[in-house]
Amino acid sequence: MVLANPTLLLQSFFFFFFLLPCLSSSCPEYQKQALLQFKSSILAIDSSFHTLDSWNSSSSNCCLWDMVTCSSPSNSTSTSSVVIELHLSDLSTPLMPSNLMAPLFFIRSLRVLYLSSNHLSGELPEEIGNLTKLQRLSLSSNKFSNGIPSSILHLRELERLDLSDNAMSMEIPSDIGNLSNLSYLSLRKNKLTGGVPASRQKLNKLNSLDLEGNLLTGEIPFWLFDFKDLQSLLLRGNNLT
Repeated sequence: MVLANPTLLLQSFFFFFFLLPCLSSSCPEYQKQALLQFKSSILAIDSSFHTLDSWNSSSSNCCLWDMVTCSSPSNSTSTSSVVIELHLSDLSTPLMPSNLMAPLFFIRSLRVLYLSSNHLSGELPEEIGNLTKLQRLSLSSNKFSNGIPSSILHLRELERLDLSDNAMSMEIPSDIGNLSNLSYLSLRKNKLTGGVPASRQKLNKLNSLDLEGNLLTGEIPFWLFDFKDLQSLLLRGNNLT
């Protein structure tokens, strides 16, 4: 009688109960289609775009695509995953209108969205507020203009928000303090006007605040120096006194 190799048994157990579910788990079809539509919108502007070549309709599982991260299956027998992270910074794209982002706003399971350095122009769409599970949002180094949409205040789970190096104008939303989980906030190098909203006093978890290089006016609020966890405060390049 030949005894089974214990090492092979252990490897088989690991594959079938841990690795196989991860490989077979698939994203929802509507999320796959949203990502394909986003890619298609870029191709309509630049037919030579190849950065997202792994995103194709013949691949049934978008969890295996480049720059996409999905959740783990809820248990060892589940094949259900959802898209939770998109790392889409620096895609080497031409100048693109901001409404090209629209398909991404249907992926409401997103926790992380990076779209920095992509030549996105125009207003930041109000639909950004649909992504209420977002914890990290970076849209820096684009060409967004006009004001910060009020819908961004719906993103109550945000911990990091980076809108730096754009051309955003008007005042900082007065209720930005409602984003009480923020630990990092950068609005540097825009064209924001007005003063520092008093509601920022509610950002008790803030450890980095960068407002450098805007058109802010008025007095520097004394309460900015009362944040216990604040390690970085940048206000240069404004008209604050």
